[in-house]
Amino acid sequence: MKKGFVNGLLFLTVIIALTFNFKKNLYQSAADSFFDWFQMDGESLVVGRLLLNDKNGFADQAGFLGWTHPEPDAASKFWFQYDAYQKGLDFASFEGYHSHPGGQAFVFSVICKITGWHGEVALERFRWMVSFFTALAFALFLYWVLLNWGPATTVGVFVLIIFSQWITVHGRNLFWVLSAFYVPFLTALFWLHRCEKKGADCKSVQTEKGTDCKSMRTGKVLITFLLMSVSFFIKFLFTGFEYVTTAMVMAVVPWVFYAIDRQWDVKKTVRSAMAACCGVLAAVVAGVLWLSAQHAVLKGSFKDGLEYILWSFGKRAHGLPQYDYGAYFEQKIQSGQWEVIAKYSVNHAFHVRHWFNSPVWQYVSVINFAFCILFFIVMSYVSLALKTIRKDTAFHRRQKALVWTLWASLLAPLSWFVIFKGHAADHLHMAPIVWYMPFMLFGFVLTCSTLYKLLFTNHSTG
Repeated sequence: MKKGFVNGLLFLTVIIALTFNFKKNLYQSAADSFFDWFQMDGESLVVGRLLLNDKNGFADQAGFLGWTHPEPDAASKFWFQYDAYQKGLDFASFEGYHSHPGGQAFVFSVICKITGWHGEVALERFRWMVSFFTALAFALFLYWVLLNWGPATTVGVFVLIIFSQWITVHGRNLFWVLSAFYVPFLTALFWLHRCEKKGADCKSVQTEKGTDCKSMRTGKVLITFLLMSVSFFIKFLFTGFEYVTTAMVMAVVPWVFYAIDRQWDVKKTVRSAMAACCGVLAAVVAGVLWLSAQHAVLKGSFKDGLEYILWSFGKRAHGLPQYDYGAYFEQKIQSGQWEVIAKYSVNHAFHVRHWFNSPVWQYVSVINFAFCILFFIVMSYVSLALKTIRKDTAFHRRQKALVWTLWASLLAPLSWFVIFKGHAADHLHMAPIVWYMPFMLFGFVLTCSTLYKLLFTNHSTG
């Protein structure tokens, strides 16, 4: 049986397993009480937009997500969206959420127009679709792990992803569309892998037509810029500026891995990484302009859009003196920096207490992020210092690259906790997902590859 067929079959199996886990909590990696109701309030913004699209069309309210309101108003604006979409209830007004471009609601509405889907049937099918794309994103990451460390490490990382409760509960949500956050990251991983597949750079490429090396390098830089700008703009369309600094760091951190593993010189590293950074920044600027244009359509002023973005930034970050955010948000903005980081550190990465009745097993079945960080420190030391690993030169260099990438990727979640402290302080119930963008993922790879190497020292790869 051909290797490609086997890999394709395994890839499909992984996608199916992850899809069912994200949609149905198949492996009970999160308690049902957590999974069933997670971020239904956030998702209701998308449902409200679907209602408005059905009644007034795609362009009304500039395409923003939001909540519809009946007259008299409902007891809960969140649950009214689901009731109204299921039962075809009318509404009198619309409350826009002006921080999000609403790309997923546009796509869902187009699908509804084509298929005639509506109500709970439509929402359930959309959740299956979102679960599939989340599964596809993580399956692609696992495929990249397979290419670099082999099947044993990949299986270990797959299991750890399956039992990561924060990935599971986000996996089907129509507001978060988790896969969109990973589009730039995965684009970077596979573009760099393609460029470095045979360890070749311009000096070793055979070209029958005598292609100029400088032209080839310029072409790669341009492609890098375009790929990163387009992929990050896709992220923006489906998730807006949610966790934007985290996604920006995540998008460029693969350059750390490839620069060390493939032993790039400084010039090549700077040239390629700068192209990626400029591409991401160009997409952020394009996102600001896009969101401002939506505000201009809604309110007639492009300036109002920029003003809103600035106000929203201050509300989520450290506050801006020219704006009044109200007592509640001012309190969150004034939260202590170390207090915020500490709260996220002791949050639970793995939580399967609901599996057990024994108090002892319930205690050991909960693992927080602080423990994971300490464990990754130990694994980093083992990977860099242990003689068994050091004597395998190629594997040791790859682990060294992985260790540097792991700790560089820690900047991704920390950037959100520090820069957007106000938001982080107010969203402990959902923002721990940033630990997986992509710090925890690289930690899983380091753990599984290092342990496999230690257990099977005759193997050169994991």
